[in-house]
Amino acid sequence: MINFHPDNALLAAYAADTLPLSMTLAVSIHVEFCPACARRVAEFERQLAETLLIGEPQNEADEPVFDEMLSFILQQPETPIVQEIREPTIEIQGQTFWLPRSLRHIARQNWLQMGSIGRSRLLLEDQSGGRASLMYLSAGAAVPKHTHRGLELTLPITGAFRDEQGEYIPGDFVLRDGKTDHQPQSAEGCLCFALLDAPVHFTQGLPRLLNNFGELLY
Repeated sequence: MINFHPDNALLAAYAADTLPLSMTLAVSIHVEFCPACARRVAEFERQLAETLLIGEPQNEADEPVFDEMLSFILQQPETPIVQEIREPTIEIQGQTFWLPRSLRHIARQNWLQMGSIGRSRLLLEDQSGGRASLMYLSAGAAVPKHTHRGLELTLPITGAFRDEQGEYIPGDFVLRDGKTDHQPQSAEGCLCFALLDAPVHFTQGLPRLLNNFGELLY
């Protein structure tokens, strides 16, 4: 069962389409996994629609215009929607993994392999909400112990990972900040959506030498 969810403020902003693209992707992935949050988003959308469309007209002269516009829309013939069909999977190290719908049309960089950890950065025009990537932890992989200079969002897509605070399964919306010092690891392998708004800061062993190159790893 999914145990970690976006809060109501984030779901409401998602419903109103006011989030940066990277966070919109994150919430969209979670909602695809989580029926409870999908229902909450639908309720926020319903409330927003009522606010925008069902309120009283600003003046009496607006009412006939609105009625005519609505009648025109309802009389239009249905137009079939043609969508490009792409494979809903991705191949990593000879294995095939399912991808959520919101990620299937996003361009990505080639995979960068760092030992047992791979990363493919998503090519988003809007990076105001941070840098988004797909991250793959091979079976038995562990990310060096680190804390954060900003926020880190990790959302498992396939497989699970754990750290000192618990285990996380597909759909979990795991948000961490500078108060967290942890070492994520995966026993059987895990494909995740990852979002950072600042470089991580390694806190143990040789990886601390990489802190001087934080921007290269961000």
